[in-house]
Amino acid sequence: MDEFNTPIKMVKFKSIIFFVWFCLTFLSSVVFSQVTGQQDQSRPAQYFLGSQDQVLMAVNVWGFVHRPGQYMVPYDTDLISLLSFAGGPREEAKIKKIRVVRADRKDQPQVIDVDVKKYLETGKISDIPVLKPGDTVVVSGTSFHFISKFFEFTFRIAALIQIWALVDYYLHH
Repeated sequence: MDEFNTPIKMVKFKSIIFFVWFCLTFLSSVVFSQVTGQQDQSRPAQYFLGSQDQVLMAVNVWGFVHRPGQYMVPYDTDLISLLSFAGGPREEAKIKKIRVVRADRKDQPQVIDVDVKKYLETGKISDIPVLKPGDTVVVSGTSFHFISKFFEFTFRIAALIQIWALVDYYLHH
């Protein structure tokens, strides 16, 4: 081991050993953690037992509701009930087209567009889907909301430019 007598060579050798160890550790974790295909959404592990022996499932709600997040809801929960759990849609929510994204067993996600406004006008419950484990409900904002956000941003920029112009004017006069 005469070639490792100098401290610089020893540091290089240790760094090479560390690099090889790191690469092997990283690659093995990547290789062995690969998931093959989509999990079966109907399997029992998608359901949980609640505090009152009630079967629960996890569903997600995103977007323009008062409390977005993941909810543990009874297995027969419909879209209207989930929206109620999440505090209801916000004022700027687009309830005419609420999306339910559902992972299918055949690796083909299913996207269901629901017109909640139509349901509120007709009361026809058959227009409202019953949720399944892992469903993600997306409540978009209205066009008016995005336009108002654009103008709000524009007004803030205009105010900053005006302040800059006033400061520049008073500094030079």
